[in-house]
Amino acid sequence: MLNTEQKKYLSQLPKTALVDFVADVYGVDKMLDKKIERLLLQSDKPKLIKKLTTTLKGLRRRRKFVDYWESSEFATELQHLASDIMSLYPEQPQECLTLLELFIESTNASLERADDSNGYIGDVYRRLTLSWLTVANTCYEQEKQDIAVDERDILSHAWVKKVKALADDNEYGTKDNLLENIGQLLSEPEIRGLIADYQQERGIIQTKKANEDTLNERQNSPLSDDAFSINYEKMVIEIAIKNLTRALGDVSFFETSFFEMQETRPVHPRRLEELLTFLLNQRAFDKALHYLNEEWQSDGLMDKIRRLDWLSNLHHMQKDTDALMEVLGEAFELQPTPSRLKAIMAAASPALQAQWRKRAYELADQQENVFIATSLLLEIGEIELANEVAVARHCQFADVHYTDLAGMLKDLPAETDLLQVVIYRSLLNDILDSSRSKAYGHAARYFNRLTKLDTIISKSSKLYNELATHNEYVITLKDKHGKKRSFWEKVND
Repeated sequence: MLNTEQKKYLSQLPKTALVDFVADVYGVDKMLDKKIERLLLQSDKPKLIKKLTTTLKGLRRRRKFVDYWESSEFATELQHLASDIMSLYPEQPQECLTLLELFIESTNASLERADDSNGYIGDVYRRLTLSWLTVANTCYEQEKQDIAVDERDILSHAWVKKVKALADDNEYGTKDNLLENIGQLLSEPEIRGLIADYQQERGIIQTKKANEDTLNERQNSPLSDDAFSINYEKMVIEIAIKNLTRALGDVSFFETSFFEMQETRPVHPRRLEELLTFLLNQRAFDKALHYLNEEWQSDGLMDKIRRLDWLSNLHHMQKDTDALMEVLGEAFELQPTPSRLKAIMAAASPALQAQWRKRAYELADQQENVFIATSLLLEIGEIELANEVAVARHCQFADVHYTDLAGMLKDLPAETDLLQVVIYRSLLNDILDSSRSKAYGHAARYFNRLTKLDTIISKSSKLYNELATHNEYVITLKDKHGKKRSFWEKVND
């Protein structure tokens, strides 16, 4: 990519030089050719619209499957299409909207014939929905100005119907953000009317579900295909209602709708989090506190911790330091991790920091998990003690996941040579013991790092203590893995 200075020099070149250059590079690369063609079309809007219309119609007719490794390129192609369409806005909003809707119609066709495991293609279509809202708002406002006031109800009904049709065609979830952000387009009465439509549909599907459940109970049979279909339709309708009530921003209305759609009380913590998210976004702190204290029903450790995390978020938003410190401390006692200790230190006064540093020292000494123990000691600056714990409990590092060990290596302070030795040996042993030949390059890097660490340790007053010396470790390693030639070749490269 050109820097600012290079762009400046480019702008000073004669126009003919740039034209000649573009003409010379055209035909060298297909992707570059398409970029040049799109650039040329920007000066001829009617031709651009015609080209885009043809391309979008062809998009729905394509049959070639897009494999995983091709999905990024296909997503880029789609993004270029979206950019070309939006180049018509705001000068030609109606034409832009028509093309966006034609593009959106290709959603299912594109995703049905693609491996979109990375989500790139779906993301393009999700952004397309937001673009549609922006352009639709302009078109709707223009249409209001062009008709008599007494005809606006008819126009309103037409737009609400258009939104619902768009939202209901959402097999791949790319339009979830449509109803969540519908306040950009529809007024509050229009949103409430749309909610009423969905509630009416929900009432019908509830009746169907009750009848199907009764039939299954009488026949003592598992769920039929019809029952699954009914449950799915009910779920889709309820998601639409939740998104619309969220867009409305009416706390009481959202609460009522939320609990109407819950089959049991108290609500499971995972489901309750949806309500809590809405309440905090609306800064309805008292109501959120009520549900965290009265509705959150779970004895599981992780759910207890999640509740405390919600409370800490709430008190942070309220700027209630005393309450925040209380829940942060309670969470740290249940799950003493460095990140939780950092959160405490960030909110605590100097006096309280000293108290929690002492408590972290005590908890580190009690930890069965050697990774947590050493991490806590490092967090409070007890580097020498962290080294000692790592050496004394070095065998336990074999049970720590390699991603945790690799992450710890990135943030280790100076004077942690022995701790590094323990970690590098654990990572190296794990790769060689499991014969992961594809990772031998990493293993060789760990081995060479151990050699450098030995040079540092040998020149200092430090000792390996209970650890085998580097020479002893290498002898043991060769006895056990000496036949893994590809590894030793990488070591010697």
